[in-house]
Amino acid sequence: MNPLRAALVLLAAVLAGCATQTKQHPDAERSRGLTPTLERPGLGTSWGEQRESWIGPAPFARSSAERPAAQARIFYNDREGADAMLAFLGGEPKRCEGLHHPAGPLLRVGLRNGNGQWLECRESHARHIVTADHGSRYEVVLRNDARRSVEVVVSVDGLDAMDGKPASLKKRGYVLAPFESLAVSGFRTSASTVAAFRFGGMFDSYGHRRHGNTANAGVVGVAVFDEKRRAIGTDTGDPKSHAWRATATRPPGGTRDFSAPPDA
Repeated sequence: MNPLRAALVLLAAVLAGCATQTKQHPDAERSRGLTPTLERPGLGTSWGEQRESWIGPAPFARSSAERPAAQARIFYNDREGADAMLAFLGGEPKRCEGLHHPAGPLLRVGLRNGNGQWLECRESHARHIVTADHGSRYEVVLRNDARRSVEVVVSVDGLDAMDGKPASLKKRGYVLAPFESLAVSGFRTSASTVAAFRFGGMFDSYGHRRHGNTANAGVVGVAVFDEKRRAIGTDTGDPKSHAWRATATRPPGGTRDFSAPPDA
């Protein structure tokens, strides 16, 4: 690895992403008379096509409001970027394809593509790094391995998967029953639809187009919350106070409190 490449990888690792190659701002910027800027190398997640995904309210009282029982990050990038980050970390990486335990024994997590195939994952120094293909659709698959229900808050590129805004432990997530699995397939746009997760360049990412920020691009985060044993006041009636559960019944429409398109 040449010195310039190594420097790019180090910078991306600090920013919670992975380096690939330096890209120029799209030609559209030049046509508007703006000075071209360097795009941060690597992959981000773009706002994809609308897909059906039904959820309903799920009263769930956390044992601790903002202190999760477990947290984890999964890094992703194209082949060159993933290899570069693993080389920077050093050591001999281990394979972690399919569902694995980056967040401890409570929850297994994995990334798979739109064809249902698990993306290649390698682990080194407690970092899980997934190799992705530009333009492909993906899902974040969760599996509750506990004998009790858990709530899982999912973030992509530093943005909450439920409302598309900066992630926070205060926000509510998905409730999984004991041994239940769930595929989070996009940024939620209503109780019945999501905008599919698709790998893309930094300037095409939802984080850049909606928020002008790619600092956390290339990272999928999960936070797992235990349920309070004696739930008191589990639901106040405020839509922001309850979590959500996958359902087989089509919910009513509406986009309140969910993600907005990047150009909205």
